[in-house]
Amino acid sequence: MPEVHFDERDDAESFVAELASRGLAHRLHRDEFAGEDDFEDAAWLVEVDPAEDLGEWAERHGGWLVEAPEESAPAPAPLPEAPRRLKRPMR
Repeated sequence: MPEVHFDERDDAESFVAELASRGLAHRLHRDEFAGEDDFEDAAWLVEVDPAEDLGEWAERHGGWLVEAPEESAPAPAPLPEAPRRLKRPMR
């Protein structure tokens, strides 16, 4: 589920009000980023069901869209079971 981050509570609440008026499901909460000591500096996050123009709405309200990363890369090929012989046998 994509998240929209806001620095200010008022911006987050106005964004939530617009989402509610359009009937989109959402959840507003606070979250601290790594290294932050003061909870008052924590960002306001709005989890939203995906919408086509979500990024534009977020920017209009002073926030920014953070989407989940794409699927991870496939697992690497398995290692060989025995070492390779690099030298040719002597004749």
